[in-house]
Amino acid sequence: MNILIVTQRFYPYNRIASFRINSFAKYFREAGYSVTVVTEGERDEAVNWNGCDVHYIKDPIMTQMQCNKFVRENKKWVPRRALRALETRILWGGPCIWRAKAYKKIEELFQKNNFDIVLSSYGPLAPHVLVMKLLKRGYKFFWIADMRDEMSKHPLNTKLRTYRFAIYERKILAKADLVVSVSKPIIDDFKTMCSHGRFLEVKNGYDYEEYHEVNFQSQFTMGYIGNFYGMAVPGNLFNAFSELIEEGRLPRNSRIKIVGNSLKLDIPDKIASNVVQYEAVPHEEAIRISMTEVDVLLMVHKSGRKGVYSGKLFDYLATNKPILALYDPNDVVAPLLAETKAGFIVDEADKEGIKDMMMKCYRIWKNKEVLPRDWDKIRQYSRRNQIQILLDYLSEVFCRGNN
Repeated sequence: MNILIVTQRFYPYNRIASFRINSFAKYFREAGYSVTVVTEGERDEAVNWNGCDVHYIKDPIMTQMQCNKFVRENKKWVPRRALRALETRILWGGPCIWRAKAYKKIEELFQKNNFDIVLSSYGPLAPHVLVMKLLKRGYKFFWIADMRDEMSKHPLNTKLRTYRFAIYERKILAKADLVVSVSKPIIDDFKTMCSHGRFLEVKNGYDYEEYHEVNFQSQFTMGYIGNFYGMAVPGNLFNAFSELIEEGRLPRNSRIKIVGNSLKLDIPDKIASNVVQYEAVPHEEAIRISMTEVDVLLMVHKSGRKGVYSGKLFDYLATNKPILALYDPNDVVAPLLAETKAGFIVDEADKEGIKDMMMKCYRIWKNKEVLPRDWDKIRQYSRRNQIQILLDYLSEVFCRGNN
């Protein structure tokens, strides 16, 4: 069968959102499907990636990589970014020039191929809008809408953004042959907006070899890999860490290593020298750092947004390092950590609880202990095994259709 993937984020874009779609393409191809990808790139070109035909379409106004660079360099209102901001406020379906160029390429590909399946990814809207246009023009295929996270119900949306997204969201949910998302709570929310049950939970996951060796740093080091954003606010993390050092419960040379954060952080003066920040690195290097240069892996997320695992959780799982999740103890991360025995969870708002958990992690480091991870449970969260859930579903659907 032939599969077309329409996405704005794909390799080499160095973000969790692209790693998910990379894995769809990679493991669809390994399963024997013919895979074509239409995505955004730094130039218009066609390449072969892991056996997949990838067509990169450049957005002449601003690419995602350019936008990230402007954010890192604090170039907030260069003309191109101002134009993109204006376009975002006026247009509902995503960047208009990129959409036009991408649709033209997609129609060219449809003239050459009979695509059985089209998968569109969260963009949040542009890829789904392109597929709905194909349907309107009469093209026939099985549509998988990978919603990934919430759309209209994201708690950080403005009222206008919520209203706009809800209009498209209901159309996507109604028209897609299958809707995929990362967690049951998010799927349950989507179900309230439509009358069908065509949903499938496909989590994110890790895509590297398990690392069973354990090394301990010469000074106690906790690590956070990635950006602080939205509801990931490190204030209580820093305050708890500062107080433990001030109280003499943690050594004064203890460290927090932050890799890849581009936002300005409010770090207390007392621990300014203890918090070390590094620029973003390729994903493979970030995994290596997680495995070999820290003793504890940190996650931070305020309560109030249900069903969010965070991509870094799965990247952390197979490193054999304790995970300390400052997360809602009543949400999805808690049972996953419990079943895999990979770490600990404490409410991000509970500073005293954070201090207790930090001390627990410190004692593990001091005593050179290793958590008794359940590797069989962990392996179900590899990207290969998560994509297999979708492959099994498709095999059943198409076999049933042929019968």
